[in-house]
Amino acid sequence: MIERKLPALIFGNVVIESSLLGGELRVYGEDWCSYSTGGGRAVQLKYPLDEMRSKVDAETAQQFSEQLLQHVEDGLEATYTGGVERAKWELCRWLLRDEDV
Repeated sequence: MIERKLPALIFGNVVIESSLLGGELRVYGEDWCSYSTGGGRAVQLKYPLDEMRSKVDAETAQQFSEQLLQHVEDGLEATYTGGVERAKWELCRWLLRDEDV
C-alpha cells in the first residue's frame, strides 16, 4: 500500500488543490460552496504540489509563484491578509521547503 498526502494550499478564498495527477487553482465564494477556476480560466498543474516541492530551484519557484497567482490577484487582494505579494512569497518559500513560512 502506498499513502499519498495531497496538500491544499489556502490563501484566503484562493486554494491550490492537489490531486494524484496534478492540481487546480480555485477561487471559492464567500460561502465556500461554490468556486471558479483561476480567474475564470482553468489553471491546471501537471504535477501534484508535493512532487514539485524541493525539486525546483529558487528562480523556478519564484517564476512559478508569479505565473500561477497572477490569474487570481483580485481574489487574493480581497480575501488574503497581505494580498498577492504575500501569497507569492509564501508559495515560493513552501516550494523551497523554507522553514520560515
